[in-house]
Amino acid sequence: MMHRLILQVLVPFSVSGQPVDAERGVLRVPAVRAQPTTDSLTLRYARFKSTASEPGAPIVFLAGGPGDAATRAFAGMPIALLDRLRALGDVIAFDQRGTGESEPLRPLCPPGAPRPLDRATAPDDLLDDLRARVRACLLRADSLRVPVAGLTTAESADDLEALRRALGVDRLNLLAGSYGTHLALAAVARHPTLVDRMVLVGVEGPDHTVKDPARVDDVLDVIAVARRPSLRADLQRLIDRLAGEPAHVSAPDGRVIVVGAWDFQRWVAEALDDVREIDAMLSAIPAMLDGDLRVLARWAAAHRAPRPLHLMNLAMDCASYISDARLARISRMPSGVLGGAMSFPLPWICDVPGLPRLPDAFRAVVQSDVETLLVAGTYDGRTPPANAREVAEGLPRSRVLIIDGASHALMGHADVTEALLRFFARRTP
Repeated sequence: MMHRLILQVLVPFSVSGQPVDAERGVLRVPAVRAQPTTDSLTLRYARFKSTASEPGAPIVFLAGGPGDAATRAFAGMPIALLDRLRALGDVIAFDQRGTGESEPLRPLCPPGAPRPLDRATAPDDLLDDLRARVRACLLRADSLRVPVAGLTTAESADDLEALRRALGVDRLNLLAGSYGTHLALAAVARHPTLVDRMVLVGVEGPDHTVKDPARVDDVLDVIAVARRPSLRADLQRLIDRLAGEPAHVSAPDGRVIVVGAWDFQRWVAEALDDVREIDAMLSAIPAMLDGDLRVLARWAAAHRAPRPLHLMNLAMDCASYISDARLARISRMPSGVLGGAMSFPLPWICDVPGLPRLPDAFRAVVQSDVETLLVAGTYDGRTPPANAREVAEGLPRSRVLIIDGASHALMGHADVTEALLRFFARRTP
């Protein structure tokens, strides 16, 4: 199987505006391993050499998304954190296929037309529009020979094994956030000897790509207890009101923006990514209950503007999809306060022909003896703490760290930083 390192060059890399020497590497891998005659892809990474006299296994950072680039994330990393990681081992910012500097480059679908402002968003209409755009994008990708069939988490997991072999090391340590945790778990499932230890921050298990509405409701309840006891009732009241009669909101520029129940549900869903956005959402609710929906209208106007679809993100998520059993269970449950807004357009968009789909076995609970630190925030509606606890059941040498009052944006949280540094400092005998 082709997996060769073809270039290593020492060049300055900017970390928080400061130049740091980094080895820029290029790895060549098959685009689709099941197709032996397939084209190859060039994957790139930045390797920051360890300052330790006896470094441990290299620490490979896996960004989230899917679609975020590790090299982009490292450009904004505090230099002090990079220095502390380098004191433990080499640190590698690895751009997954379809992200950053790795091929296929910029697999974007062109922006669609702006969505109308004079009527509330209907998710079925939006989904029809997205399906048409995805079909056109897949045709364009085919004409450009973009290997969409290779845009799966399974292929990216095999890329990590290829990286390990090309670097000539016995094992890797993985530091992963959000979707990166989904990839890390796939890597240990497919390559049991690949990983020494791993830190998973904001855990997305193999069958968590489509969100569970009940777990989102649980997070809303935690926020309610701490911040606003009437939160669930307030949200439902606004949803019912907007479902019965969409609101017409006058913007400062004279436009009238119409917002409905789905706009509101999606706005809340996006707020659950970050504590600051949760704070803003909670602050806006009293005015909304009094009829002032300007915050929602501003969000809707921005959300309906033309924006590209990221083909790598869409293909990866649809390949991971949802198990038949979990889909059936969620379908039998009440839809929850936010309904399908948290996962939209998944899983419905994935029925477009040409998007990859991994077998159901991929979504099984990962069983591994790899030492693992799983981290979750109590306010995280995107990767709730229940995800981490479920994944831990298959990892007997794991520990779950729950950060009270934290949401999905956990990377950089002081408690998480100290915990992961202590964890990586303890080496496997």
